[in-house]
Amino acid sequence: MTDPEFALFHLQRSLWDPVDPTRVGSLAAALHARVNGEPYRFASPATLRRFRRDPALYCGLLRDPVTSMRFWPSVHSPRAEWKGGPYLFDSDSTFAEFQRAPQRYEVKRDY
Repeated sequence: MTDPEFALFHLQRSLWDPVDPTRVGSLAAALHARVNGEPYRFASPATLRRFRRDPALYCGLLRDPVTSMRFWPSVHSPRAEWKGGPYLFDSDSTFAEFQRAPQRYEVKRDY
């Protein structure tokens, strides 16, 4: 079960472009990205490109896919690429666990 506070936080964030929060993100699939399985929507290809270069700068609060603990990622957070986009981790140990069995921790969401 998803923590309601966490779900509301991400629902609110998912409506706005995380790079330029003065603009509403598009519903077009070409302007979507995922981090740790969570969707982010962008107002333009330019803001999507900026986000993809370093999602930790823009994604806000995340949930570590291994421990489900919430954390604020930084540019130094361990990172792995997996189906659907990057995964960021709270620690090197959870990153190592994910590397051993990424399919076990893959976040699957239909939005």
